[in-house]
Amino acid sequence: MSALEDCVSAIRARTALVPRVGVVLGSGLGGAADRVALTMPGQPDGATFLTSELPEWPHSTVLGHDGKLVLGYWGGTPVAVLRGRTHAYEGYELSRITLPHRVLAALGIETLLVTNAVGTFNTAFAPGDLMLVRDHVNHIGRRGLFTRAELAAAPEVSRAAIGARRPYSPEVLDTLRNVARESKIRLREGILLAGKGPAYETAAEIRMARQFGADAACMSSAHEMDLAAAFGLKTGAVSCITNYGTGLSPHPLTHHEVEQVAGEAAGRLEALLAGTIARL
Repeated sequence: MSALEDCVSAIRARTALVPRVGVVLGSGLGGAADRVALTMPGQPDGATFLTSELPEWPHSTVLGHDGKLVLGYWGGTPVAVLRGRTHAYEGYELSRITLPHRVLAALGIETLLVTNAVGTFNTAFAPGDLMLVRDHVNHIGRRGLFTRAELAAAPEVSRAAIGARRPYSPEVLDTLRNVARESKIRLREGILLAGKGPAYETAAEIRMARQFGADAACMSSAHEMDLAAAFGLKTGAVSCITNYGTGLSPHPLTHHEVEQVAGEAAGRLEALLAGTIARL
């Protein structure tokens, strides 16, 4: 069996719940998973997994990424929530980093919502703001899309079609906007630059990114969104702005600052996700 099949089998041994929405929670944002209930009258029970228990699942080594998978009900909607992710700078190939997203698709999700912590270089934005991602610049790389085995299993999918469907589905973006407006949550909108890391961008790289039209930078998400779109999933992403980019901040950037500001914004992000999931 493949790593994907092994993971799905391990999960199905404990729960028959079929999630409709998948959620990936980024740095310092994992507390939103506490909203998920494991039981719902008349429905299959969910389950919580330490991802270290799942075969071939890439282990996160970064603070603020707990390494848990929760299947349950968020406001009555069946969901699968990843509490933390793995990054390319942790030494894994993108095909391994995206195994969790392949598992979510195999479990049955129709929509993937991704969150992350980002640094901004748009001076109209501020730490603590939430940003709806309209598009991204992928400097991580596009590897990690269809594997040879996936192409062989679905010959109707040609290599030319990979990436033809773009992420950030209009209907998901509109839902996020509507929920933010009705809940009086300030939601910025912008373009995300995804870099490999682990170092923060230099001041020169920030100037380059601004020339590209990007508003914020992170070290994840682009390959996740590209893969989900290639699988035919509806997608959306919300970034928590935790700091200004190098050259715009009066002090050196730290991961502790990222976690602290993300924690302060978590309540608004949870409310935004809850309202959106209920409508998807």
